[in-house]
Amino acid sequence: MSVPSHVGPYPIRGVIGQGAMGMVYLAHDPVIDRPVAIKTIHRRLLESSDETSVAARFRVEAKAAGRLTHRNIVSVYQFGEDSDCAYIVMEYVAGRNLREYVQPPRKLEVPQVLCVMQQLLDGLHYAHERGIVHRDIKPANLLITDEGRLKITDFGIARTESSNLTRATSIIGSPGYIAPEQYTDRDIDRRVDVFSAGVLLYRMLSGTTPFVGTDDAIMYKIVYEAHKPLSEQAKDAALAPFDAVLDKALAKNPAERYSSALAMRTALLALATETLPEVLPAHILLAPVLEDPDVTRAAPKARDVPVPAPSSPPSSPSLPLVTGSATTPHAPPTTPRTAATSLAGTSPPSVPAPTGWDVGTLAEIEHELAEHVGAVARVLVRRAARGLTSPAEVRHAVAGAIVDFEAREHFLAKAGGTRTVITATAQAVTDFQSSQVAGEVPNGAPGGAPMRQGDVDKAAAALLSSMGPIARIVAKRCAAKSTTREQFVAHVLEQLTPNVDARRVQADLWRAFG
Repeated sequence: MSVPSHVGPYPIRGVIGQGAMGMVYLAHDPVIDRPVAIKTIHRRLLESSDETSVAARFRVEAKAAGRLTHRNIVSVYQFGEDSDCAYIVMEYVAGRNLREYVQPPRKLEVPQVLCVMQQLLDGLHYAHERGIVHRDIKPANLLITDEGRLKITDFGIARTESSNLTRATSIIGSPGYIAPEQYTDRDIDRRVDVFSAGVLLYRMLSGTTPFVGTDDAIMYKIVYEAHKPLSEQAKDAALAPFDAVLDKALAKNPAERYSSALAMRTALLALATETLPEVLPAHILLAPVLEDPDVTRAAPKARDVPVPAPSSPPSSPSLPLVTGSATTPHAPPTTPRTAATSLAGTSPPSVPAPTGWDVGTLAEIEHELAEHVGAVARVLVRRAARGLTSPAEVRHAVAGAIVDFEAREHFLAKAGGTRTVITATAQAVTDFQSSQVAGEVPNGAPGGAPMRQGDVDKAAAALLSSMGPIARIVAKRCAAKSTTREQFVAHVLEQLTPNVDARRVQADLWRAFG
């Protein structure tokens, strides 16, 4: 896949991230002269038979977020369509998502947690008062700008009062953050976001979510089991005042929950022992990766030079950019890049070699990787080298940025002599096909079992956690070219990106088929 020179009238400057439904690009608004983020959805999905769950939802996102103008919400500027895709033009945010601030061993102090929560609840209350429920509040959908301000992004599964495109009974959201009523066929309202905010508060203060386990176990716990009190989980008596707030925010019955985000905000601010800042203090902010986040002003135009888009993001921390909806839910975005920048010899962002590494050793890997991804190779390699001890480990960490399978194999082969390293997805497909040839039955499934009525629905539900809203489309398309369940599973595995655990997907499908 190549990066277009333009999306609509907007020149493309690089790739921000990749999701199940499309790409997110860094672009330039020539009229206002500002950087923007453009989230796209593939034309083939717009033309699919399941439009209400993909294309129409995409339009709902633009409509929903476009109605919101608030300092704690990522602004949406425009919805458009061209010959290749539909797209949303939105505010470019220089910063990092909240997940990086709460990922162990990092932890925010109580005043900082309250600062984050007051901004989140302000933004949610504003959206709720305008009839919009987000439905997927979690750290990955909350951005912290380089000024310390929180911004809510990704309204891809938001529900408006005037829209029936996502039924109130749909199980949509992220496991661990979903309110009980989203599992139990009850109507939903703004209080599902209050529940998710309670989960987030619990995680920031304790380091873990209140409901953990497999997806099925989490669902059971959310619906039926009480959470462990925060002060007990964190083994910190000083957090006891938060127990009552969390008991109310995480109540199983929505009627017993805070009636609004504003009510929860008021309860939390009553616990503050000092005046809270409007934004997070500068001394705790994570340094931006790019020296100048407004890279669109300096980058030469990427005209007629295709750039491969990564099949999966590298395993380094996410970069300071807006991510797309239904992104591989837990995959960080890639560094913006353009082929024109690389060919013109523009210096990549300055990233010093990690302590203890020989610059020449890293430079060799950077040079090889640059043949596939351009000048950003230096950033990827040097960031990956932090915490690693061998060149082989570094190669494995950055190989995901190489799109071409054979090129990636060649790059990885140098990590261990002539040994070929293949992705988990490719290995799962190979293992599956080998088991068929040998007459083995994968996961206890009957050999050659025909597709049955209801299999598509079962598979779509099993794929939801791995693929997001596109799960049903993938299930339908794979079913259309399959006569047996074995063929269906093999076709699904072929659709997965390398960052998805193919073995788990395979097991989930056979479990769903029973």
